[in-house]
Amino acid sequence: MNILQILKSDDPRFKGHLWFFLGAYFLVLFNYPLVRAASTTMFFEDFGAKSTPLAWLWSVAFLIVSVFLCNHLQARHSVHKVFFWASSFTTALFGLSVLGFVSGIKQLTFLSFIWKEVYIVIQIHLLLAYANTYFRKDEFKMIVGVVGAAGSLGGVLGGLLTSYLSHKWGTVFVAWFSLIFIFSPAVLFFYTPDLAAKNNEKPVSPMKSLKGKDIKEYVFIIAVVVMLSQFIINIADFKFNLAFEAAIPDSASRTGYLGWIYTWTNLLTFILQFLCMPLLLPRISEKTLHLFIPVSYLILTMGLILSGGTMLLPLAGFYIYLKASDYSLFSGGKELLYQPLTPEQKYGAKYLTDMLVYRASKALIAAVLIYLQSSFILNMMMISFLLVWLILVIKLFGIHRKLFS
Repeated sequence: MNILQILKSDDPRFKGHLWFFLGAYFLVLFNYPLVRAASTTMFFEDFGAKSTPLAWLWSVAFLIVSVFLCNHLQARHSVHKVFFWASSFTTALFGLSVLGFVSGIKQLTFLSFIWKEVYIVIQIHLLLAYANTYFRKDEFKMIVGVVGAAGSLGGVLGGLLTSYLSHKWGTVFVAWFSLIFIFSPAVLFFYTPDLAAKNNEKPVSPMKSLKGKDIKEYVFIIAVVVMLSQFIINIADFKFNLAFEAAIPDSASRTGYLGWIYTWTNLLTFILQFLCMPLLLPRISEKTLHLFIPVSYLILTMGLILSGGTMLLPLAGFYIYLKASDYSLFSGGKELLYQPLTPEQKYGAKYLTDMLVYRASKALIAAVLIYLQSSFILNMMMISFLLVWLILVIKLFGIHRKLFS
């Protein structure tokens, strides 16, 4: 059975249900450019770009608590109810933050900037967790590309709409309008079946599944590479924010510009993930892919430094490429690194890298950026991290060859 047969299937497991799921996922990624652009603009108006590292640090703390709470609720309630509650809470919080911005209550603006980093993780996490439970492994392999395409298309259209609405009616209108699309995915999601997990077996303890010196070293290097990738992306994000704040002074223009940034990011993600990756992966080695990513980052970083490194357009282009390649090339390449591991080891490796290291690295670099903000230091940090990344890739595939060849 191929994806077209699944989408047209008369099987009650698929007829309508997959379309409602895809609609919910589309709307989640559609609403994010609206929310992110509006909340970022309001935050810059009240606190300035230099305050973003502190907000990032708080967002990680909020996310850890929120994920723990969602997992606790899912043990007692259906994923549909948890998703509905999270979406309703987010809608109310962002509505309150818009009132706070208009009324001059800066604390609410700060809170909305933090929560925008949290709610999108929760919505996507709950939807994908449901998909992994509801669809069989062979079915999920076929629909995962369609799910990604729905999300990328949602991001592109959401970014375009953000730019249009901000220029037409301003940032506050965009913020109010976004509330519709924060809540609407919860409505569509309720039309999918409420099914329990197919088995209730408890997984092996994540850390205990990583047995053997070479396996531990292999997974540890993957984790460090993930950490370095987040260091690079968040430094680039911070540099872009500083240039963006200085170059674009008024609120509506900022929101509109960010809308275009997220449009191009999602469009490039779509191109890399669904056009380039299927053509590249059968023709190049995994090592080549993992070397290409930091090498391309290093070349672009050196180009930015030589051009002065403070102009908005080059920084915007660099930011777009980093985010898009992280969502596509790096994400896909990282999944390939897990493939030779046993199911238990994959679980442990993904828990360590995707849950612990990924979140902790963002908090760590945010704490550093609070105190180190000079352009020279940021550039030297990026170059150093990229060189270490390259060395680790070479080391990683030495272990890979030893373990799995």
